[in-house]
Amino acid sequence: MQPRFHERQTCCPHAINHLLASAAIIATVCGGCSSPLDRDAEEDLRRSVQASVDRELNAIPARPPQETTSVADPLPEDLANRRGELDQLGPQVQQDGTGLNVGPGLDGEPLAVSTVSLQHALHTAVMNNLGVQQARIQQGIAAAEIVRAEAAFDAVLGAGANLSRIDQPGSDLVPIGPLPTTNQGQDLRQWGFTSDLSRRLTSGGAFRVAVESENQPFFNTPGRPEAAWTSAVSLGLSQPLLRGFGSEVNTAEIRLARNNDRRAGLQVRSDLLDLLVDVESAYWNLVIARQQLVVANWLVSEGERIRDILQSRRGFDTTLAQYASAVATVESRKTRVIEAVRAIGDAAGRLKILMNDPALPVGGEVNLVPSDTMVDEPLLYDLRDSVTTALSRSPLIDQAILAIDDASIREIVARNGRLPELDLAAEVSWLGLAGTYGSSMGNIDGDFVDYILGLQFSQAIGNRAADSVFRQARLQRSSAVVGYRQAVQGVVLQVKDAIRELRAGYALIAQARNFRVAQAENLRALEAYQRTLASLTPTFLETLFQQQSRLAEARLQESYALVQYNLAVAQLERVTGTGLEANNIDMVVVEAADENDGQ
Repeated sequence: MQPRFHERQTCCPHAINHLLASAAIIATVCGGCSSPLDRDAEEDLRRSVQASVDRELNAIPARPPQETTSVADPLPEDLANRRGELDQLGPQVQQDGTGLNVGPGLDGEPLAVSTVSLQHALHTAVMNNLGVQQARIQQGIAAAEIVRAEAAFDAVLGAGANLSRIDQPGSDLVPIGPLPTTNQGQDLRQWGFTSDLSRRLTSGGAFRVAVESENQPFFNTPGRPEAAWTSAVSLGLSQPLLRGFGSEVNTAEIRLARNNDRRAGLQVRSDLLDLLVDVESAYWNLVIARQQLVVANWLVSEGERIRDILQSRRGFDTTLAQYASAVATVESRKTRVIEAVRAIGDAAGRLKILMNDPALPVGGEVNLVPSDTMVDEPLLYDLRDSVTTALSRSPLIDQAILAIDDASIREIVARNGRLPELDLAAEVSWLGLAGTYGSSMGNIDGDFVDYILGLQFSQAIGNRAADSVFRQARLQRSSAVVGYRQAVQGVVLQVKDAIRELRAGYALIAQARNFRVAQAENLRALEAYQRTLASLTPTFLETLFQQQSRLAEARLQESYALVQYNLAVAQLERVTGTGLEANNIDMVVVEAADENDGQ
């Protein structure tokens, strides 16, 4: 595994520009959604948002990048000169590879070996992880919602036909008064055809074009109706002039749907950043679990060696109690082997779930062997640059910006809702009449024109409901701005915590290594002293067993420090939003329009 240098991962030459661009997004979406009367309020919003960022950055002075350093004291000269020998004492955790015996599988059969690198685990998880797939599906749902919102302004084509049967009795069937009646009743069939094209306008109105034709009788001769066709072409327009007027109000649902789509994309990115940390954590947990088995095997082997020595000296200088004590120690250490084997299975299962590799199903029994080990190279970091990068790339910041935009959009709709209703309705029709359908359409020449023009006004007295909705929208927008400030502070704190963890993790590596070397020297001295003893006393045996355990724990403590350091690097990449780029992963967000084009 190649060392990763944080200077390459988090230092972004254009981070300041990205951060200012984020603030500009707020200014654009809010300023573009407002009327000239609200420019002062929008300017206050921009200043407030920018001030929350400037306050944090101004508190962090610009400094050259720093390198993680160790605070551990150098080893004494005698230990340093004997370092190679001491490193060979105790459990050799590098023996956790394919040759490590982890026992049979749950089916009782020998386990097939499958090696996996960290990069393979990360890339496989990004492609196959079920949680990320679920987030991608949710993003597709959000993208489809944009199409639904835009479809509200699609043109609608309508057509219809109708038949009327009229059979009415005449008054000549019933004598009425002294005068004869001439109404012989009606026995008619009337046909009608309509077609229209309508469309809702982004201004809030609606436009309609309709063609209507009807076959109906005309009584040109007394008692003898003659069929004729009347046709009309109509144009209608309805438009609110106050409440409900304007594209900013009527396209609010579209803009909210687009924000939801962006939010879903940010959630995918956030889930991917979290996934990378989870996979790396699971990977190193598997490494540690296998190293624990190496340590447990070493403790058992060393315990059995001393037990066998005591058994061979039973008739000379070893009592039954001393031998039994050694047996008890060995049996106790064997429990660590069983627990370590179980921990390996648990860690491998966790990693397989995160990867969701078709070649490594969770139900399959396989000896999953990590091929990478933890790195201990020093890394460069820059607090100010890391904070700036995080503020410009963290999904938390982008989500807070979208929340402000959503609140601004709803405030515009609520402000418009305070206006009175004043609706304009207009319709004009051109008429034609003839004995046939075609002739009636041809007779529409402008000689006969009907038109209707109307205004409708209404206003609630006191307007309390609309004012209350507007106040709620204003407060929700203020809450979104406060949420943005909280997100800024939260991201800054996450970056600082990650850097603290990074520095502490690297410092702990050297400290744990020195501790392990010193414990190895203690064990070496005891074993050298053992060869000069005429007899093994219970006190000495207990001390020897304890020192073996201390060296084993020191070896694991060093491995834990390495894992903590590597995870601190991954965590810093997550909070700065650079984890995908650091692991050479490209995230492509498919827009709703692109999905439609492919259908």
